[in-house]
Amino acid sequence: MMTGEERLSELHRRMKDLRKKRQSRMINTMGVVSTALFACLFIIIQHLGVGQFGTTTNLYSGSSLLYEEAGGYVLTAIVAFVVGTIVTVLCVRKHNREKENGEES
Repeated sequence: MMTGEERLSELHRRMKDLRKKRQSRMINTMGVVSTALFACLFIIIQHLGVGQFGTTTNLYSGSSLLYEEAGGYVLTAIVAFVVGTIVTVLCVRKHNREKENGEES
C-alpha cells in the first residue's frame, strides 16, 4: 500500500506528464496549422500575381506595392506589423520578469 505522500507525489508526476503531452500536442497542432496557412497564402499570392500583373515575378517587385495607389494599405500593414512586434516583445519581457520573480502562473 502507498502512503498519502507517495500517492500525492505520484499524482503530481502524472499531472506533469499530462501537461507535457497536452503542450506537445498543442505545439504540433500549431505547426500543422501554420504550415497549412503558409501554403494557402502562397497559393493565393501566386494566383493574384498571375491575374493582376501578368506574371508572378512582377508581384515581387517593389513597384507592385504601389500598384493602383495601394500605398496607404501598404503603410497600414507595415504599421500594424511594427505594433504587433512591439507588443510581442513587451509581453515576452513581462513574462520573463514574472518568471524571475517566481510569479509564473
